[in-house]
Amino acid sequence: MEQLRKYRRVYLIGIGGVSMSALALMLAEKGFEVRGYDRTESRVLSVLRNAGIKVWLEDDPKAFDGVELVCFTAAVGEEHPQMRLARVCGARVVSRAELLGCIGSSYPCSVAVAGTHGKSTTTGMLAHLLLASPGFDPTVAVGAVLPEIGAAYRIGKGAQFVYEACEYKDSFLSFFPTVAVALNIELDHTDYFRSMEQMRASFRQFFRNAGPDGTCVYNLDCENCRLASDGAAGKTVSFSASGDARADYFARNVALENGFARFDVYTQNGPFLRAELAVPGLHNVSNALAAVAAGVLCGLTAVQISAGLKTYRGVGRRFEYLCEWNGAKLYDDYAHHPAEIRATLATARAIAGDGRVVCVFQPHNYSRLRDLYDEFRTAFADADVLILLRLYAAREAAGTEVSAERLAREIGAVYLDDKEQIPACLAEIVRPGDTVLLVGAGDIGNMTEKFKNSVKMS
Repeated sequence: MEQLRKYRRVYLIGIGGVSMSALALMLAEKGFEVRGYDRTESRVLSVLRNAGIKVWLEDDPKAFDGVELVCFTAAVGEEHPQMRLARVCGARVVSRAELLGCIGSSYPCSVAVAGTHGKSTTTGMLAHLLLASPGFDPTVAVGAVLPEIGAAYRIGKGAQFVYEACEYKDSFLSFFPTVAVALNIELDHTDYFRSMEQMRASFRQFFRNAGPDGTCVYNLDCENCRLASDGAAGKTVSFSASGDARADYFARNVALENGFARFDVYTQNGPFLRAELAVPGLHNVSNALAAVAAGVLCGLTAVQISAGLKTYRGVGRRFEYLCEWNGAKLYDDYAHHPAEIRATLATARAIAGDGRVVCVFQPHNYSRLRDLYDEFRTAFADADVLILLRLYAAREAAGTEVSAERLAREIGAVYLDDKEQIPACLAEIVRPGDTVLLVGAGDIGNMTEKFKNSVKMS
């Protein structure tokens, strides 16, 4: 953090994103003068303004007056108008990952949680374990809102810094944690990662960044994690949800009760703790084991971890319960990769009972839909009713090879061209007792308030 003290005015490009807004608020709390840009108005921008942060919605050279440090998100390309203005103003320009890595390097115990799936959930889980245990006061940076702190970030006074490490464009290679965690590795972000070999090489370097004195925590059940762990320069700690006894931490006696996992955690020395999760889904057994392993490295005891797991209820937009709507239970979920969709719908099926699972999905990024198209075709097997929205192209231009409309036609789903059509469509389809999910990483999440408000007004 001391490296940043020579800068006073910081400008963030893409300041409205969950991670960037958290970083902006962290910097503001530490005494920096923060300002920034985002392309669209949002509730997050209102929060930033209320914190005294100036926000621009247009490309204004005057916004850069006096700025000494410019930070950009990985989704912003070099030719973006904001990047051109940043280069002209003469300030130092760094990525969000570089800035976060600089902050993280000042903590004696920094835990970076990486992986294709489960990063936010596991980062939030580890943060919760620390927050729930006397004597710990961690700093936290999650890619989603953690309910107990009411934000995606928290500044603590303790030795621990727990943060999410995104692999997109190799952002996480700017981090040099004392504990590097890899939950799983599957091909994603195909606009950048052209092969699994490239992804493994990046994760191998991420492990190497922990250094000879650091520790790498990896999923023994994931072949790509095992291969990447060969790059570790320091100690390695493994976990296994399948019960592989070669792991340092492994699950036994796994059972689902109304969709929530209960299991025993073993180490090489025998039984370690009993885990009873308050977040649904079998996939969270693996996430919990990663949090257990990292928690021990942070200094937590088995008793503290077991107690904390019972009270962790997740982060925003990760199978988040919204409300009861027209007699159905409505949930919001960030899943956007086929593997995540399968896990989310399997969880919904486990808790739905005799009711139907109704899924509304908005594909995110054209390259992901194109390159993983065959996997998307089979990802919705646990949905009784499927509604697909027009693709949210995000940082890309939509091509013509594939489309959400084509996918809907081929797998027998309902297609909607506009997310504003969702309430009317669901009103005709949903029955009392159904479990309804709004799924995707695009702007489908903006619909949640409309459903909540409609319930309040009824």
